Amino acid sequence: MHGRVKVRTTAEQEALKKKERAEKLARYRAGISVVFEKRKNKVYDDELMMVTERMLLQNPDIYTLWNIRREAFTISDWDEKLIKEFYQNELTLTENCLKQNPKSYWVWYQRMWIMNHLVDHDWKKELMLCTKCLNLDERNFHCWNYREFIVQQAGISPEEEFRFATSKILNNFSNYSSWHYRSQLLSKIFHSCDQKDIDEKKKEELDLVMNATFTDPSDSSAWFYQRWLLNTHECSPILSQVLIKNNRVILLANKSITAELICLQINNENENVQWNFWKQTKFSKLWFGKFKRQLNEINNIKIEVEGTLYSLLCFNQKWIYRKKRYESHYNITQLLEQLSSYKQLVEMEPNNKWAHLTAILLMRKIDFIMFYEDILEKLNVLINIDPLRINYYKDLRSKYVIEHKLYKLWSTEEDQEMKSEIDLSGLSLTTLNNNEHLGFFEEINLNSNFLSDSLHQLSFLQNCKKLSLSDNQIENLKKFPMLQNLKDLSLKNNKLNNLEEILQLLIKHKLQSLDLRENPICNNKELQTRIIQVNPNLQLCIE
Repeated sequence: MHGRVKVRTTAEQEALKKKERAEKLARYRAGISVVFEKRKNKVYDDELMMVTERMLLQNPDIYTLWNIRREAFTISDWDEKLIKEFYQNELTLTENCLKQNPKSYWVWYQRMWIMNHLVDHDWKKELMLCTKCLNLDERNFHCWNYREFIVQQAGISPEEEFRFATSKILNNFSNYSSWHYRSQLLSKIFHSCDQKDIDEKKKEELDLVMNATFTDPSDSSAWFYQRWLLNTHECSPILSQVLIKNNRVILLANKSITAELICLQINNENENVQWNFWKQTKFSKLWFGKFKRQLNEINNIKIEVEGTLYSLLCFNQKWIYRKKRYESHYNITQLLEQLSSYKQLVEMEPNNKWAHLTAILLMRKIDFIMFYEDILEKLNVLINIDPLRINYYKDLRSKYVIEHKLYKLWSTEEDQEMKSEIDLSGLSLTTLNNNEHLGFFEEINLNSNFLSDSLHQLSFLQNCKKLSLSDNQIENLKKFPMLQNLKDLSLKNNKLNNLEEILQLLIKHKLQSLDLRENPICNNKELQTRIIQVNPNLQLCIE
């Protein structure tokens, strides 16, 4: 038996591992005890630095130790030469820790903190470190974030860094982090370009992304980038729509803004407007405002948003602004070519959800009205081939259906006209999300839809006086928002059975009529009596 290596049994291996873990835990406890005692006594000496360094090399994710080391750098009275040596040693330490765990939040943050405190920076070395880490793992988003920080500090132009991102993408189309980084760089580049240059750059990007999607149709990286590309840097006015009636203002922007960026000018003088949020945030696309001056005193109204002035037109005692439909700055010929290519891809891979979804986005960009039926058909296909995301596709369908209704409504309006009613009944709607245009209507019919889980989205209907929600399978009113102008409400043929919720609804609103017919609550004998106590003048329909 001489010369034969002894093979430990499973029990022996487990006992050895247990002993090693116990020894490691003992060392950790001893080290932590020393560190915390010194921190308590504010003793930031060489021993503290040595112990924390040893422990971090074993486990770089103990963020408390990194915090203590930063305290030592800032609180202790080190001389300038010594602190410089400490910082350089910290760079070495973090680099060694990254070898052990290249995706540690705390190590990258520590390195960034050190670079912010160093006087002499070697940006080239830091870029080389990033390149090395990304060569090992091109999806290390911690490293990408750090590289973005280094690039900004080193003053490297977005154009130069854009070339680096391009090289990473050409090396691997599946590099989602590179695509995301590329989108950030492209946004910066667009800010310093004129529209012609932006259009040309978008054309190049669409060609690149189509090559990527055809190379690996099942990878989501390039598809997501294309979705971003098709929805960014649209050249349209910030202000979308304004209605001023009596002394109330409804304003819709095409992006979220603060009220501080809105200025109402009446007869060339700034007017004091009390703006209200329709949701609990300081940023919103939709704003409701009140002012004191009466409309018969007004000769002209202008609204300034982010420094741009917009003139309103007066019609039928209402002041109106609506942005004109703008031409897409995308190359329509190119989009049609891409649409044709993705249709070919669908023929080869009929279950590729990304190709179907991108075709929808392309059709919407090319001509939403012309391709409307095709878009709905594609959404039905997606519901069948991607059932895990069925609710997403149903909500997307709802968004497009409402938009189509609005487009059709606007097409029948004169420039100075703005209709106050809209019928959205029987459209199988599951959501009202991102359709803030509905905030301008006084009468809205949402009967026969599926909005039981979307009552909170009624919040932006602050101008609505008459609302119909019959036949929506509504079981409760817990998320029904406060609608300050609501007078007539129909909840007929739902599943309401909670008297207290109905009473709370009446307490919040000054309703003139309420239709509760064909709800289980109608069988409650106390219903009418309790409602009369809250609102004796209410016109109640329960049978």
